[in-house]
Amino acid sequence: MTWNRFTVRVVLAIASAAVPVAAVAAADSPPTFYRDVLPLLQDNCQECHRESGANYGGMRAPMAFTSYESTRPWARSIARQVASREMPPWDAAPEHNGVFRNERTLDDEQIATLVSWARAGAPAGDASEAPPPRVFPASGGWQIGEPDLVVRMPEPFLVEDDVEDLYAAFSLVLTEEMLPEDRWVVAFQCQPDSQVIHHFNLHLLEPDENGELPPPPEFPDQTQIAPSPQNAGRYMGGVSSGSEANFYPEGYGFLLRKGSRVTFDIHYHKEPGAGTAVWDQSSIGFRFADEPVSKALGSGFAPLMNFTFAIPPGAESHQVGPLVSPPAAHPVDIIALMPHAHMRGKAARFVAIYPDGTRETLLDVPRYDFEWQTVYYYDQLKQVPAGTRIEYTAWYDNSPEKAAIYGFDPTRTVTFGQPSTDEMVMGFIMSARADAEAPGAETAGDDRRP
Repeated sequence: MTWNRFTVRVVLAIASAAVPVAAVAAADSPPTFYRDVLPLLQDNCQECHRESGANYGGMRAPMAFTSYESTRPWARSIARQVASREMPPWDAAPEHNGVFRNERTLDDEQIATLVSWARAGAPAGDASEAPPPRVFPASGGWQIGEPDLVVRMPEPFLVEDDVEDLYAAFSLVLTEEMLPEDRWVVAFQCQPDSQVIHHFNLHLLEPDENGELPPPPEFPDQTQIAPSPQNAGRYMGGVSSGSEANFYPEGYGFLLRKGSRVTFDIHYHKEPGAGTAVWDQSSIGFRFADEPVSKALGSGFAPLMNFTFAIPPGAESHQVGPLVSPPAAHPVDIIALMPHAHMRGKAARFVAIYPDGTRETLLDVPRYDFEWQTVYYYDQLKQVPAGTRIEYTAWYDNSPEKAAIYGFDPTRTVTFGQPSTDEMVMGFIMSARADAEAPGAETAGDDRRP
């Protein structure tokens, strides 16, 4: 099992937390592991809490909940975490329950079952009442399943002892052997190879009409947010701590052209010091379309960002925004929403402003968690008409109480910056034009593999 700064902090917090005072009515027959608890763990926890569990942006669960023997020592901790709704990690407001396909929530009855089980002494019960074990594909940490194409950084890279924050760019050109023809991508995953990656993005640059590419991007200036787009190409998405791989709905994707350059845009973050150096050779996996792709990603809403804010010392709830997009030039399918902030992030909200002036809250995150950079994927795509604007507002906590948790300095004014101890204001909107077919979509989807 893999431990990182986050999992160590969580386990320590669990160990020191007080038992919640909320009463749970005692049942005549208390819940048992095999009959009542194991089905809940299978449906809501084992995706992460198992050996070789899902890799969420370099984060892996530090314990397995797949057997009574491995779960029993954590019974009281499980009760505390679900009662406080720290686990499963999900920060959207309750009014959004049922809206996003990657929702991770427990209802009151499920929470009561887990708390009652722990308070009853975590009885095992009758093993014959257990559901069949949940079978997970052997995916090697790939949330997208077995990729059709995996590319790795050309060489291992040493993150030196003295590094605290480092922005790096590594590139390779897809060879004929890797990708003999253009393919539509329906999912991709940036898979960190080390635990010192804060975020890891994919950039793509296709060759020009002569099949040529400009020189590869160098390491960005450490004040830049990403490598130069003239050399690195389009930003396609990526992962941060706690985020999922990039999945697209059926019929949506982007075209990966043969001969393209893939750039690994990586922010390394760790505690500097002797003996802290780490080797990294991260990978990107692509899944290709088996069915025709009808909608190409893009041509929707650009990210909403602010680079000129200033969060005062000690501020407990400093608002930045609202930031408002230009009106959509055409109908747009919104696939996913993602607020992004650093350690001081407190809350965030996306609102649609329709052409008639009415407003709809698309996503309210009242308790933002820096450690879980969740991308909220719609279960049913949200289509908005031409003329719609998207409003994004974020709130930040620069108080001594928050600083005691994360170790930042609450006495200074905080502005935009790359390190996690500075801040960012970014609202990402994954979208596609709703009224146009993807160019060349009829050529996508044959089942050939490179």
